[in-house]
Amino acid sequence: MQRLSRSRLLALAAAGVTATGLAACGSDDDTATTGGSGAAATTAGGSSQRVAVTIGDGGCEPATASVRSGAVTFEAKNPSSSQVDEFEVLNEDGIILGEKENLAPGLSGNFSLTLQPGTYVMNCILAANGEDDPHYGKAKLTVTGGSVATPGDADDPALAKAVEQYKAYVERETAELVRGVAPFVAALKGGDLQGAKDQFGPLRMHYERIEPIAESFGDLDPQIDARVNDVADRAQWTGFHRIEQILWTKDTTKGTERYATKLQKDIGALAARVKQVEIQPAQLANGALGLLDEVANSKITGEEDRYSHTDLADFQGNLEGARKAFELLVPALKERGEGELVTTIQARFADVQEGLDAYRRKTPLGFALYDELTDADRKRFSQQIDALAEPLSLVAGKVLH
Repeated sequence: MQRLSRSRLLALAAAGVTATGLAACGSDDDTATTGGSGAAATTAGGSSQRVAVTIGDGGCEPATASVRSGAVTFEAKNPSSSQVDEFEVLNEDGIILGEKENLAPGLSGNFSLTLQPGTYVMNCILAANGEDDPHYGKAKLTVTGGSVATPGDADDPALAKAVEQYKAYVERETAELVRGVAPFVAALKGGDLQGAKDQFGPLRMHYERIEPIAESFGDLDPQIDARVNDVADRAQWTGFHRIEQILWTKDTTKGTERYATKLQKDIGALAARVKQVEIQPAQLANGALGLLDEVANSKITGEEDRYSHTDLADFQGNLEGARKAFELLVPALKERGEGELVTTIQARFADVQEGLDAYRRKTPLGFALYDELTDADRKRFSQQIDALAEPLSLVAGKVLH
């Protein structure tokens, strides 16, 4: 987990919103209306409107915006603020439909959504503060017009099969998570320190493979996977990383018992919710890209598993989850004449995997500890991930048009 409030990409179907690739951008005749000084909205290519948002110490600028229903691309930039680093769009139920994280001063980012008529919220916040941030819920987005079709044709056999297979994959991984947490909890409660440490990384890999789904359930994800800097009140910190901190810094299982009980309960709740989730084709592509963001912004820095240094197993889990989602979309991509794009992405997945394979070890974790990575390794991995993310970011737009 990167943040307390992260993108819930796979909640979009239930909310009537689908994340789409930037290839869906619209014609120059499309316009969006924004309010507030310095606000701007422009368009480019297809039927997507653009809303430009500046994040700063005062929150979002503009404070109000209006667009027509349909495809909307949000472009967020942070000129200089160190108090705000994340832009989010939420529906009326408080579900995060899309966001851009890690917007340090001088950085910008974008994402696209298909929005139905209604009222939405735009937040520009310091992600570490989450809903406690004073800017939370300050900006208003109004979507006018009539209902629009959700991108992606559910009757497309290739896409329908991809969605069906991906949901089955997520359910299998969640079932493995449920099975694996039982002996982990038993080791914690039984005082088996080494046994608990040996199980920690391998168990988390199941969670890392399905993070886009897990993140769609906003209350469960922080309870299961928050890091200490993701929670405003440390007394409320629970989950994997709370247990990790005790195991490795105190070198004991004592004090983990109540967190173990809650972790098992939360994972059980996750498994129940996964069976009810609805998935749209675009969410496979955007979920894959989100998993690579996890690697680029968290795993590669060593801050995710900062006590155990088991980050490379998380890295592998994210990579496998991203590759699975992409591979299920390959038939649809090939039907659309995108064989060259498929070949490029597959080769770049292989490059990242080859680099990671060099750090496999015959240990319970299966990988070296993060400490073995050199600066050159981190630089190479970052470059390979960036090279993979570039063509992968095109997939959603390709399969939906």
